[in-house]
Amino acid sequence: MSTEEWISYCWPASQLEAALQALAKRCGLNPLVAESKTQGAVLEFNSRLQAEAEALDLQVERVNCSYAELESTLLRAAPALLRIRFCDEDYFIALCGGRGRKLYLLTPTLSIEKIHVESVIHQLAWELEEPQRQRISQLLDSAKIKGRRRKGAMAALLRENLANVRLDDCWLLRQPSHRSLWSQLRHHGLYWRFAAMLACHSIQMVLFLCGWWVIGRAVLEGHISSGWLAAWILLLVTQVPLSLLTARLRGVISVEAGALLKQRLLASALRVSPSRIRHMGSGQVLGRVYDAENIEVGALQGAFLWLLGCVELLIAVLILLLGTSGLVYAAIFPLFLLSALFLGKAQYQSCRQWTAQRLSMTHRLIEKMIGHRTRLAQQAPGEWHRSEDGELNNYFESSLRMDNSMARLVALLPRLWLLLGIVGLAPIFITGDASSSQIAIIFGGILLGYRAVLKCMSGFTHALGTVVSWGKVNELFSLEDCNSKEGVRPVMTAPSGKQNSSLPLCYLRDVRFTYEGKDQAILAGCNLSVYPGDRILLRGTSGSGKSTLANVLTGIQVPDDGLLLLNGYDRMSIGAEPWRRMVASAPQFHENHVLGDSFLFNLLMGDQWPPSQEGLRRAYTICDELGLTPLLEKMPAGILQTVGEMGWRLSHGEMSRLFIARALLQNAEMVVLDESFAALDPENLRTGLACVQRHARTLIIIAHP
Repeated sequence: MSTEEWISYCWPASQLEAALQALAKRCGLNPLVAESKTQGAVLEFNSRLQAEAEALDLQVERVNCSYAELESTLLRAAPALLRIRFCDEDYFIALCGGRGRKLYLLTPTLSIEKIHVESVIHQLAWELEEPQRQRISQLLDSAKIKGRRRKGAMAALLRENLANVRLDDCWLLRQPSHRSLWSQLRHHGLYWRFAAMLACHSIQMVLFLCGWWVIGRAVLEGHISSGWLAAWILLLVTQVPLSLLTARLRGVISVEAGALLKQRLLASALRVSPSRIRHMGSGQVLGRVYDAENIEVGALQGAFLWLLGCVELLIAVLILLLGTSGLVYAAIFPLFLLSALFLGKAQYQSCRQWTAQRLSMTHRLIEKMIGHRTRLAQQAPGEWHRSEDGELNNYFESSLRMDNSMARLVALLPRLWLLLGIVGLAPIFITGDASSSQIAIIFGGILLGYRAVLKCMSGFTHALGTVVSWGKVNELFSLEDCNSKEGVRPVMTAPSGKQNSSLPLCYLRDVRFTYEGKDQAILAGCNLSVYPGDRILLRGTSGSGKSTLANVLTGIQVPDDGLLLLNGYDRMSIGAEPWRRMVASAPQFHENHVLGDSFLFNLLMGDQWPPSQEGLRRAYTICDELGLTPLLEKMPAGILQTVGEMGWRLSHGEMSRLFIARALLQNAEMVVLDESFAALDPENLRTGLACVQRHARTLIIIAHP
């Protein structure tokens, strides 16, 4: 394919935002209608894509893969944008699908072109492959390998020589995880799979009934011919693939829905405003996370079972209504439905009370475990288990009420169905004008309904926990920061793409911030200009808003009013992710954490992982300048030693220096250290300040007077 043909299939870099919008619409991602947020802005491709994706309420993820993984990545990447170069200019391929070894490309004319995956790989890796191709061609010429063998040898040697080379010119386009769960289920086609599952089960039940009607008719007529027997066997055999397909669809829906739920929960946890979750203890949050697992298990064991039972029950009701006593059953069936609703509501209320009691006990248990050392040191032993007996007694009573309501539901409802079914048979026996086959059909409908009620009860006991758990988990979703989904506002642009030292790096004008539920603003009329290279010491009393200002600068908190710019751009112009890469922060000690992983991972968790050689070198350098080298030499595995609660326990001062190193290694334009030196002795304080001065381009230190 010629270069001119390829260029006709690709989007110029100047139309990057248009390519993103067109690809999102083509692939059904339901982007918001918004104006471009990067018009007039001089940003690199990744920042432009991130900012534009936020405007469209989409998620763009840059993918880094090896040359050996490139083919498999492209075949399952769609929708995605791929960057290639022609004549030293950047172009983008809009990948919207693929089948077999063909990729579907969305062209600027909005038409679809099918291109072989090897052709796309050749264009993506041209600069890498060309030197290798020349060297390999000489080798193959000397070996006199020609024809089809030459092509296969060339591909194999390219894969071998470039196996460890990594490419990062691919951006995946996805629905954001914060979208409603129902929207994501619809986008992934789970609604259609769910409908297909119900349809398969319904057809299976119809074939099941037809099979028993065939064999029952033959038995009642007094002889079984080979034709009737063959028809019965054929109907039974036909149910097997339908049953397997139903089970397959059920498993796929459960797995994918569970994965989407976990993604949604994680996205919600990352979007929850710290000020909105302060009223919830760690135990309550942990209990809701456990409830997310209950939702998945309940969906697997309960919701599907209940729905399939409802399908069978509906078929049984139709059989009875179409029978000789249809009018009688039409009159008494609402009575069964009202009884089921009454007993189900009672069980739901008792389950909600039990769940609330369980969450309360989980919260208190976690709180006591976290504060165990404090209680040992400062609380009298006689007070350690105070009020525990009352909590256990309340939990026991709520459990007993839930068990009693469940027992009534499971014991009464199936028997009520049988009783009403027998009552419906009474007119037939009184008049005596029904044939044996009609009576057999009614009995079959009653027994089928009884089996369906038992299945519904079994599913309901599990699904009920799912419904209650979803209500608790949904409380986390309601705590999401409403400012996370940022609207489009006018973009202020710098005069040029290069940073101008005459312009402030960070500019605040009349910034105001108020915590939710508070009447008084913690920040009001806040004005600040920070220029590149500045060293600023921010001092103030406790509660004066120092840490709140740090959170506003880093983007953790969004101001209620005022203007906040970085390099001449507001946060909604460049996007949340680029903003946080420009400002690194070491929060206060109680808000920072050492993860249960290697010391190196804790250092570089804000930088590239797995680490590059340059990142590893900088990590060793900064650790040495912060005085952490003796610690690394003391640990058996050195910088790869597992630290945290389940590993090597670090002292207060060691953790403080780790947090400082973590912020410096993010290589940000501005570093904010919030009381990071409070736990250091004078000697480590001097070395730490010297290290920070050397490595921080622009520095803000927050401290007490």
